[in-house]
Parts: sequence; C-alpha cells; structure tokens
Amino acid sequence: MKRNRVVLHICDQDFPIATDNTIAYVKELGEGIDTKMREILGASKRVTFAQAAVLAALEYADNAQKAEKSIELLRSQISDYLADAEDSKLNFELVRKENEKLKAEIEKLKAKAGKKDE
Repeated sequence: MKRNRVVLHICDQDFPIATDNTIAYVKELGEGIDTKMREILGASKRVTFAQAAVLAALEYADNAQKAEKSIELLRSQISDYLADAEDSKLNFELVRKENEKLKAEIEKLKAKAGKKDE
C-alpha cells in the first residue's frame, strides 16, 4: 500500500509525515493539535513549545483512554443484552411449547366432555 506524505503546520513549525491514513484525516488531526497547542501557549507566556506539546498529548491521551473505557463498557452492556435476549428467546420457546401442549390437552378434554354429554 502506498504511504501518503503530508506536511503538518503546527504552531508555525512544519512536520513532514508519512502515513497509511488519508491526507485529509492527518491534516485534520494536525489542525486539532495546532489549535490545542496554540490554546495552551496563549494561556501562559511561560509555557514552551515542548511543554505545550506534552500537555496537548496528555489531553489527547486522556480522551483516548476515556473513550476506550467507554467502548469497553458499551461492549460489555451489549454482551449482557445479547445474553438476555437469548434467554428471553429460550424462555419464549419453552412457553410456546407449553402453550401448544395445553391447547392439545384442552382439545382432548373438550372432546371427552362432548362424548359424556351424548
């Protein structure tokens, strides 16, 4: 697969990147990082470029970790829902079979009662 090459402009510095992702996607990521770093740098004159980069990376890592935990929770909930649905399906089948059995028994009793009346 051909690797895409893109140059990201982050806080007036260029970062050449080779990636398997689309150029548009990588540029979007770069724009997000640029925005976040400019926000951090604008908040304090004492923050260096490297410090801003680390703080931005920490925020993105925190968001990614929280998203991963949320995904794991959703997967667990879906798994529980699927198990509940399977249990409900089995219970429904048991009730359906019992219902058919009772219907047949009622028909037998009706037929038996009808013979007694004659």
